[in-house]
Amino acid sequence: MKKTLMPSFAHKLFLDSSKLAKLKPQNSLLRSSNSCGFFTLRFVKNCYPKIAKSLNRASIFLFILSLLFLLTACGRKLDPNLDDYLQPEAVPKLTLSATYDKILISWSYPEKEKTKIESFLIERESKGEKKTLGYYNKETTSLEDKDFTFGETYRYRIFAIRPKGIYSKPTEAVITPQKLPEVEYITYKITPEGVMLSWNGQNSLTYNIYRINQKGERIKIGSTDRNFFLDELLYGNISSYKENSQLEIPYVITTSKSFESAYMESKGIETKVPIESFIPTKPEEVFWSITEQGVYISWRECKEKWIKGYRIYRKKADGKIYEPLGETMIPLFFDTEVNMNTIKSPVYYKITSEAPLKESEAVEIKVEVQDG
Repeated sequence: MKKTLMPSFAHKLFLDSSKLAKLKPQNSLLRSSNSCGFFTLRFVKNCYPKIAKSLNRASIFLFILSLLFLLTACGRKLDPNLDDYLQPEAVPKLTLSATYDKILISWSYPEKEKTKIESFLIERESKGEKKTLGYYNKETTSLEDKDFTFGETYRYRIFAIRPKGIYSKPTEAVITPQKLPEVEYITYKITPEGVMLSWNGQNSLTYNIYRINQKGERIKIGSTDRNFFLDELLYGNISSYKENSQLEIPYVITTSKSFESAYMESKGIETKVPIESFIPTKPEEVFWSITEQGVYISWRECKEKWIKGYRIYRKKADGKIYEPLGETMIPLFFDTEVNMNTIKSPVYYKITSEAPLKESEAVEIKVEVQDG
């Protein structure tokens, strides 16, 4: 009678797999036990002797391997996810900003770690009293707290929370909102580049300059530690206010102070610049020539960057008023309606530079065919 139903190579395979399971169970087909294979052999032999006799050794061995594979696969599905019970990563940094009407709490969380959490908890402590501001979903990155008093110190804490209710270590930041002094005596001057704003203020502060758009929203255009700022403008920036029936450009200047983990900013003072203040200089150094193709006119480019371009007017010798002839964005114009063969008497041209509301003073020239 034979001692074993398994060939020697199969028996060696089970032994090797058992050794491998002890070292690295996740790499072995026999994760549960090495005796599983031999139990299956005995079970088939004792309970189903007729089947055992009809099967050759290779068939039984394949049957055992298939059963072990199914058991192994099921075992993997039942493995618990230990990550759900580990403490999540803390929020890297909590940033606080105080303005005249609110404290803004903001933070970020690594995208890779965000998939492992469910929410954030925000707490506030002041004068020894703790208050829960709320639980927020994991996509939230900021919160406004409008219940505060200038001069009081507030400590904020944030926790990241896993779906199983495991909390991260807290991340903290402290702020003492202060009422900062406002700027005084704001003035403006129109320059070739735009609007130069100036004011009186303190040297220890930073100044933020906002332009208010047509919707009434503050748009930050810059900051400085000096008491002046140049807002560089183009024609489109100015004309957009005109198109919305606004004849002024509103500005707001605020003061601010930065600390290690906090930022404070004042309410700000508003000033308005009338659009009609943008008056460009007139074109200069005009040159013209008349040929068989027409009249060429050129001039020195105006220094203002916020003009739309130039307007050209023409008046013939017998005319009483100048008629609009055309527009150009460059300091060059070509009149094809008049040439050296058709001109019999002087023709007069007038050139202006065009601002959003007004034109500059005009420069006038007289064009005629020279004798000889």
